[in-house]
Amino acid sequence: MRDRHISVATKLGFGTGQVAESIKMNSFDFFLLFYYVQVLHLNPAWVGFALLLALIVDAVTDPVFGTISDHLNSRWGRRHPFMYISAVPFGLCFFFLFSPPAGLQDTELLVWLIVFTVGTRLMMTLFLVPYYAVGAELTENYQERTALVAYRTMAGWLGAIVLTAVAFTVFFQPTAEYPQGQLNPDAYPLFGVTFGLMATFAILIATWGTHSQIPYLHRQTDGQTNLRKPGYYLQELIKVLRNRSFLAIFLVSISFFIMLGVQRTLALHMNTYFWALETETIQYLFYTFFGATLVTVPLVKYLIDWLDKKNTLYLGLWIILTAFVLPTSLRLLEWFPPNGSALLLPLLLIGQLGAGLGTGILMVCSGSIVADVADDHELRCGKRQEGLLFGFFTLASKSTSGLGSFLAGMTLSFIAFPTDLEVAPGEVAPEILFKLGLAFGPGIAVFGLLCIAVMSLYGINRATHEQTLITLNQRRAEADAASN
Repeated sequence: MRDRHISVATKLGFGTGQVAESIKMNSFDFFLLFYYVQVLHLNPAWVGFALLLALIVDAVTDPVFGTISDHLNSRWGRRHPFMYISAVPFGLCFFFLFSPPAGLQDTELLVWLIVFTVGTRLMMTLFLVPYYAVGAELTENYQERTALVAYRTMAGWLGAIVLTAVAFTVFFQPTAEYPQGQLNPDAYPLFGVTFGLMATFAILIATWGTHSQIPYLHRQTDGQTNLRKPGYYLQELIKVLRNRSFLAIFLVSISFFIMLGVQRTLALHMNTYFWALETETIQYLFYTFFGATLVTVPLVKYLIDWLDKKNTLYLGLWIILTAFVLPTSLRLLEWFPPNGSALLLPLLLIGQLGAGLGTGILMVCSGSIVADVADDHELRCGKRQEGLLFGFFTLASKSTSGLGSFLAGMTLSFIAFPTDLEVAPGEVAPEILFKLGLAFGPGIAVFGLLCIAVMSLYGINRATHEQTLITLNQRRAEADAASN
């Protein structure tokens, strides 16, 4: 029976996998561009281009690999072989990304960045697309799906808190030579090996933790024969994008993750130079954001019970848009406390509290919604294609560190932000900081408003989903009876 409840042990094992993606995403968002631009002095436009190029590769491989996973038939099912294979190569690529050899010229450093950014992303795709698909297949229960997404979201944000705490308290500690510890080049290789290993273990735990569930997962009946037909991938993509509800959540996810990517990628620049905060103080902002997200995740289930998924997602969008845009916009209007004021940090913490609250709502709702769309897609097209659907979803989530980082890099290049280590907070020209604030605040509001507009296309609610499951179960019963 697919409308079943999942044990806590399985939920915990499954949820652990999100730690790997959280390590990758938060490292890319917060540290990668900053490391290559401010520490290694690579042109920010070049870095942005490299990260965009890696996203373009993902744009092809995520949905294609999702389709391949949908059609695999093996003793270990459709998903788990790929999940096992990805673990060690991901850890190695992540380590090398933060450990370029000393003495590389700019062009060589750019090639290194491209190769290992693409490699890290590809190995995460190999894990993440089937991992998300497993979550959708474990149960068709409307509330249990939300619970599964909540477990993996909580695990992901716990991973983000650990990453931030260890990064700032162990690797990026201020020294006499580097008062701003995040500018210390020697810290990043240790950062890379530590979190590369942690991500590898998280992948293996999640894969083994759900291994016992393989008999309960869907199996594809038409094998891999269609994959060789010309135009097959294009036909499948068109079918998926014709589903208005999926198109809505896909476009919302892309817009949201781009907004999140720009905000997070520029966060160290903003906190270090725009707000002129000390390293220790910056930690508090990150902890508040992650902590608020973590606390919010288990509460989303009750919001969904009250408002349903679509309205809950609307609520999250408005909260996060306000929290992201308001503080910086007020500072640009000179209606916010100046740097050094006793009110500055508390107000910024309140903003991060709201941002974490909205992000927690969005993360849980969007993942649960895609699982519901998989049922709707099967009703319309007669196929279980969680891999393809979550391939698009992971592509959207990766736009955080792809398009978001590209836009952030281009912004730094366009406003001529200095990349010299010697430039201290308070020494950047006010007009450059003003332009940085425009991009960080009002600039990203466009993406938030686009999310709100596009979500109107989504048409699934609890009642329509329950009717979909009734129809699908009738079809399956008839198919089983005919085969017997």
